[in-house]
Amino acid sequence: MTVNVSDWSETPAANTTVDSVYIGPNCNPANVDNGMRSIMAGVKTLSLTIPATSAFMPKVGGAFTGDIIRSGFGGYRYNTDPTLINGRDYHLIEGSSRPSSPAEGDRVFYYSA
Repeated sequence: MTVNVSDWSETPAANTTVDSVYIGPNCNPANVDNGMRSIMAGVKTLSLTIPATSAFMPKVGGAFTGDIIRSGFGGYRYNTDPTLINGRDYHLIEGSSRPSSPAEGDRVFYYSA
């Protein structure tokens, strides 16, 4: 059997079955055993589909190597010079004056309205 977590509720009292096995009040003790085994199997399956957190970039001190691939919206900002730490982007209408004091690493884009 397959544990379908999407069928579960965030309200504990509403979760009375696992893989169609009743685990609510006054259930057969064997049902609790079977329910727990099903949950454990589902968690193991989940753990095999999620990458290990050791593969994630640490908040501090990490370094990317190889190609960086991003999916979804937005972009990934990468400065090849470690002194370019600010990284603000300015998007200004063409003809606008330059920002008064952009820091090293800032980018200014002009577009026509």
